[in-house]
Amino acid sequence: MTRQEHLQFCKICNHQKFDNQQGIVCGLTNSIANFEVTCDSFDENHTIKEAVLAKKAENELENQLAGQGIRFANYLLDRIFLLIISVITGYLWGMILVVVSPNSLNSLESMGRLEEFFWGFVIGFFYYSFFEALTGRSLAKLITNTKVVDENGNKPTFEMILVRSLCRYIPFNAFSFLGSDAVGWHDSLSKTRVIKIK
Repeated sequence: MTRQEHLQFCKICNHQKFDNQQGIVCGLTNSIANFEVTCDSFDENHTIKEAVLAKKAENELENQLAGQGIRFANYLLDRIFLLIISVITGYLWGMILVVVSPNSLNSLESMGRLEEFFWGFVIGFFYYSFFEALTGRSLAKLITNTKVVDENGNKPTFEMILVRSLCRYIPFNAFSFLGSDAVGWHDSLSKTRVIKIK
């Protein structure tokens, strides 16, 4: 066995200790491992094993994270889809008002900024929550082959998706994913990540 294969055992063994010259050694023999298939003295430390596996999963997830370019493309594409959905929704709502209450059409034309923001929030919140809770992917993420996962790489809970959708409306959130790790505030606050899928 190679040193790396030995370390797969030694790193999670209760008998391990660290030597400044040799690295991880057996605390029973004070030397590096030299077994061929298995170590007769191996005593697995479950806590260390779980920590090692968690770190390995975290590293694998980091390698799959969508970069800034893809995140920016997702943002622009989703904005376009939201604009289209908003126009269609407004048109349908106008047609309903023509039939039900024609006098109410003036309320659509005289809508103020606060009302426009409110309806934009409702449509956007529903759009992201619906698609990401159902498939883990907004329409833009379908195009860019990315999806939302939790911090362990699993499907996020519905609550995570709701928090994620709500956090999108924090001022300047759209620019928060432009950092070196391409993780935005709506990602970190909801404990989710966006990864590339094959």
